[in-house]
Amino acid sequence: MVKRKQTLAEVVSDRIKSYISENKCQPGDRLPTEKEIIDMLGVSRTIVREALKTLQSQGIIEIKQGLGIFVKEIKIQSILRKISPFLTIDKLKFMEVIDTRIILELGAIDLAINHYNLEKIKQMSYWNDVFLKKAKSGEKPKNEDLHFHRSLMNATGNETFIQVSSIITEYFNMNQLEEIIDLDQYVASYKEHQTIIDSILKKDVEQAKQAMKAHLHHLYSLLEDWEED
Repeated sequence: MVKRKQTLAEVVSDRIKSYISENKCQPGDRLPTEKEIIDMLGVSRTIVREALKTLQSQGIIEIKQGLGIFVKEIKIQSILRKISPFLTIDKLKFMEVIDTRIILELGAIDLAINHYNLEKIKQMSYWNDVFLKKAKSGEKPKNEDLHFHRSLMNATGNETFIQVSSIITEYFNMNQLEEIIDLDQYVASYKEHQTIIDSILKKDVEQAKQAMKAHLHHLYSLLEDWEED
């Protein structure tokens, strides 16, 4: 198989990425100007602009009018948004997703207790209260449940961990698995959430993890009743 030859714009894109790596540029660092890149690489303005446009669309750089070209923080969510339309879910895949979610949530408990930011832990309580209020009003609090678990991830204080966990969240958002939960089960979930919060506040890692395992175990039961399209 003959390898396709790179275009000039692709070569320039690679050179700029190499510059970022070799100079250990951090998010927010200013890169050479468009003219400086032209002079350094000896290519036309059109080629450089095409390369910059590609890097900007990839979320690697940010071009600020009148200010310059800057390294942009690459977030996992931005990559996921590009691939999510092509993700597929079947029963076996979802079993793997549940297994992964449990591992992440248990790990989040360790990190949240080690980080121990009271304001962030209080956000878990806030969303759990909203969760119960909505359930008692006769509505299924699926979004509030999502916010509760996100607030646990936020309580870890670990940005990379938060971004990785968002991939699992995206998988859960792509299905209607939890739509078959009845309101009584949501009220029971509120109590399980509260046990998790109380255990984290007391820095009781084992109790918090046991409560989380019990809380998430019902997902396996739901999966047994799930009908694939």
